[in-house]
Amino acid sequence: MRDYRNAIDWLTPTLALSVWAVHFSLLWAASSTFPDQPAARWIAAALTVPALGAMVWLWRRSDTVSLTSIPGLGIAISAVGIVYSVLPAIVG
Repeated sequence: MRDYRNAIDWLTPTLALSVWAVHFSLLWAASSTFPDQPAARWIAAALTVPALGAMVWLWRRSDTVSLTSIPGLGIAISAVGIVYSVLPAIVG
């Protein structure tokens, strides 16, 4: 039987990038449905909170909390992408 404790955790960065992709898609759908309306901004803000919460959950769930590990780097890139995606809604 193989020992998988030292194997790289690929599920964490995959989930992190998936959360980022879903967040981006929902923000894009909201801005397409409500162009130049405050509703799209509120939807973007409301969707960002659970997306960043998922990043925190993945960070705490991960065995390694280092940015030099693959799970840590995937979470960090996804968190920056989520914040970058919501900036147009915040700035206006």
